[in-house]
Amino acid sequence: MQPSGGGGTRVLWVVFEGTGPDAHLLRVLQRHGFRVETPALEDLLAALRARRSVDSWPWAFPDLVLLDRLSPSHGMELYQRLQQRMKGPVLLIVERETAPLWGRRDDGILVAPFSSRRLLHRVRAMLMTHPAEDEGVIEIGPFRLNTVRRVLQRGDAIYCLTPKQCRLLAILMRRAGHAVPRGDLMRWVWGTENLSHSRTLDVHIRWLRRILEEDPAHPCYLETVRQVGYRFHVP
Repeated sequence: MQPSGGGGTRVLWVVFEGTGPDAHLLRVLQRHGFRVETPALEDLLAALRARRSVDSWPWAFPDLVLLDRLSPSHGMELYQRLQQRMKGPVLLIVERETAPLWGRRDDGILVAPFSSRRLLHRVRAMLMTHPAEDEGVIEIGPFRLNTVRRVLQRGDAIYCLTPKQCRLLAILMRRAGHAVPRGDLMRWVWGTENLSHSRTLDVHIRWLRRILEEDPAHPCYLETVRQVGYRFHVP
């Protein structure tokens, strides 16, 4: 493990087969305030398999993980376990010929070769757009959501939410005006991308609409975006 000095945003950079990360790219991240640690692939996978407490890990729990050129055959288990355990994003660095094997076409995959500027841009973009820990108050239009107490207020009306309802609504409100894909919602709220279980998402959306909408059958705040997901919209 090779920790960087100082504080800042925590990044785990995991490289396949014991090789280290690109020295130039590593220095660039460190110069821009990122605290980078490079645990061995086997050590990180062992900690995830053992379901060890985050507090017992020998490295800081990260805000973002870089998986650098893992082969899909060896890296898919690690990738899936990280997504289940982490609230922060996972960025895949892949070779062009292996990119289709990961089944991703979004900002969560970065095809080599790339410049240090491109890496910085992608890391910052993922940290900005990925849902953070639910804390504080979100106010949009007539709604005020306290994510600590899990309370939604609209005028004089107050509604208590379950943890999943609160997290789902917080994610949508933080991205008001933008469609959030079903797969992202399933991963961020339930820790899975298996859309065969997404009926659970639809049920939670119906519950939220009963609270948010005057006519849940014709929603104007919590919109369905066909073939994509859902969008929080304030007319």
